[in-house]
Amino acid sequence: MSELAVWATITVLPGRQAEAERFFARSRAILDAEPGTTSFFVVRIDDETYGVFDTFADRAALEAHIAGGSGRDAVYAQVGTLFAAPPAITNATVVERGAAG
Repeated sequence: MSELAVWATITVLPGRQAEAERFFARSRAILDAEPGTTSFFVVRIDDETYGVFDTFADRAALEAHIAGGSGRDAVYAQVGTLFAAPPAITNATVVERGAAG
């Protein structure tokens, strides 16, 4: 099976960027311990919008992530206090991957 990917955009409440970035750093530590997570990136798109890109070895790894400590429940628990709304999520399949760098 091909590597799976998730692209999510999420809006942070005004003035909460530093707290959001700490949340993303904690998420990275959790994702680093997930054996099927093959990459994790967070990018700042503008002052209040962030993009998160994750890749997973297979469907089981993706499902484990969703159920894990930085997955759906962890993010949704922050809606209204840290995030303005649930993330907009796009699921995809990796077609080509460049060299690590």
